[in-house]
Amino acid sequence: MFFADVLIVLVAFHGVNCEEQKRLVFHSSDDIALEFQTLRQEIEALKINHTNDRQMLQSSHAQEIQSLKSTQAQELAALKTEISVLKSDQGSTYVRWGKTACDGNGTEKVYSGFTSGSPYDVEGAASYVCLPQHPTWAKYKDGIQGIGGKISGTEYEMYSTIDPFSQNMQDQDAPCVVCRSPRPTTVMIPGRKDCYPNWTQEYTGYLMSGHSGHKGGSDYACVDADPEAVYHGEADQNGKLLYLTEVKCGSLPCQEYPDGRELACVVCSK
Repeated sequence: MFFADVLIVLVAFHGVNCEEQKRLVFHSSDDIALEFQTLRQEIEALKINHTNDRQMLQSSHAQEIQSLKSTQAQELAALKTEISVLKSDQGSTYVRWGKTACDGNGTEKVYSGFTSGSPYDVEGAASYVCLPQHPTWAKYKDGIQGIGGKISGTEYEMYSTIDPFSQNMQDQDAPCVVCRSPRPTTVMIPGRKDCYPNWTQEYTGYLMSGHSGHKGGSDYACVDADPEAVYHGEADQNGKLLYLTEVKCGSLPCQEYPDGRELACVVCSK
């Protein structure tokens, strides 16, 4: 009886150790699974961090590229401005006969004054010049000495069979203005009322000069198509005179330049 009881106890004790061993095994498996899960979570976290870092890097690169583009755009704009300034510094000037102001196209007024030149009855007369409205003087002696050249104001003389102007300009004194264009080249084209392609029109008008029967010679002036008059300059004082210029064909082809036709003109820049 004693041995049987001991055997039962031993068997029971042995059974308890098996269960404990099983529990220990299962507990070890759970730890391994937990460790695997932890490792997987760490891997996922690393992947997320890597993705975030890559996105941040890409965003940083994109910002750098955008900043570079912006800087390049600013530098390009600065270069364009510099070129514009350089072109402006290389501008050209012209006289707008018969006007007191310059119009548009970025043109600025240098000064305005009076269309002047040698009187019509003086031999060896000089061409038209634009005397400023307010002169300044160096050394001088008042009174006509009758030795040097003469200069006087200029009147419109409208004795042609046509009068192209919108108002009566007969015997009115002609003003003038010196204009500065931002474009480096300016040219007066006689015989045209508009510019050739790719040129900017400064103004259009009529080709005028002195009378063919007068002693005083003169150059040709392109008088604005809408001329002005000097204030209170309507008195018939003569002086330098402006007449419409007519074609004398023969040496000029009469088909292109009909005899007696008044010539237009235009001032263009580029």
